[in-house]
Amino acid sequence: MYLGDSCVLPFVGGSDRLGATWGMETAMSVTYAKDRILAKASELRPEDVGRLNEMLDDAGLGRPLQQPRASVPAATASDLIVLPVHGADPMAVRDVLRARARQAGTEAPVLVLDFQYDVGTVEDGARDTELFASGKKSGHGTIAWLPAPDYEMPAPQPWQQQPGRRPVIALLDSGVQQHYWLPDPAGRPAFVIDPAQEYGWRTAVTDVDAPPDYGSHWGHATFIAGLIRLAAPDAQVLSMKVMSSTGKVHERDVVNALNWLADHGSADFTVGLVLMAFGRQADPDDPGLDSLKAAISRLSSLGVRIVASAGNDGSERPVYPAAFAASADLSVSSVGALVSATERAPYSNFGPWVREWRKGTNIISISPLTTVDLGQKRLMARTGFGPYTVSATGNGYAWWSGTSFAAAIYAGQLAKQMSASWALPEAPVGP
Repeated sequence: MYLGDSCVLPFVGGSDRLGATWGMETAMSVTYAKDRILAKASELRPEDVGRLNEMLDDAGLGRPLQQPRASVPAATASDLIVLPVHGADPMAVRDVLRARARQAGTEAPVLVLDFQYDVGTVEDGARDTELFASGKKSGHGTIAWLPAPDYEMPAPQPWQQQPGRRPVIALLDSGVQQHYWLPDPAGRPAFVIDPAQEYGWRTAVTDVDAPPDYGSHWGHATFIAGLIRLAAPDAQVLSMKVMSSTGKVHERDVVNALNWLADHGSADFTVGLVLMAFGRQADPDDPGLDSLKAAISRLSSLGVRIVASAGNDGSERPVYPAAFAASADLSVSSVGALVSATERAPYSNFGPWVREWRKGTNIISISPLTTVDLGQKRLMARTGFGPYTVSATGNGYAWWSGTSFAAAIYAGQLAKQMSASWALPEAPVGP
């Protein structure tokens, strides 16, 4: 899945791989947590950790596996449990245990890596700057978006009461921040639904997002929420924080969030779409995709559409979860980025597994950060009256580019169709 690397950029040109480009994410890197490995709780017995450590000790890796911490639930909705690993590489642990089990003709508990995906920004286009956010002290952060003037942003549509229910998009991302361009957070129904506050969902992402350092993707979800609002003015966003402010996403957190969505729902919201603007490169037969695929399959069986960004590597190699679009039994739409109506953005991944294309270059939306403290500046009103002083710190706008935003626009268009007809178009059929 493009887990942990959102897909973004402002200015594009050149060959298949981008050089210096404003607002672009880096090509995704595939890494994994080095301090833990995941096991299926339903398959793990208390004595298994000791038995596995004996096999590892015989192979010269010592006894790196630890019993699950008492603070870690015995099992989550995804049936995955965390085993701490000390003094060994989790990939080596997994590979040795697989090989030993095959040699002995025995079965061992399935262990999988906790893959981590980096949203990342292009180093030669990014820069460190002083940043301001509403209600917080100023801090510093590395940004790859370009600040935009407010008059470039289209005016929002009124947020009005309407009969019936609204389409709900579950946004698995960095968490939507407040912005005065969005509907009043105190309004009912709310535009942004916080499942942690309203329904008891527990996120494992606990970074405080506080100064002195703002992460490079602290505003990523907010930027996407603005695009959804532009495309589908009547839709709501269920903001599920699975991404850290620096753009890191762990697969286990995503799988847990997807399974939570499959298990929950209420008279207040019914999710029709899930948007994931991150992923990782993998081969279709990679067993590490099994838990993710199973969670997406559960939602597909409930009629939920999954929209996933294709990624920014300029490559044909499949990126998941977007590449699940090739599976006819999964309702996944993969979205690549265009520079124009007929030209693929050179940074966008491509190939037969990319099924939808939307503009993803030089996209404008809202930003919860500003590069200047607007409350301290004297501004001239566009009407010609002024100067006057405003207090708008943290309520900024930006240009950004990448497949994240192409996917957000497509998801918003689907939600608008849902709002108009209360029936989504059929998912594209895989090959």
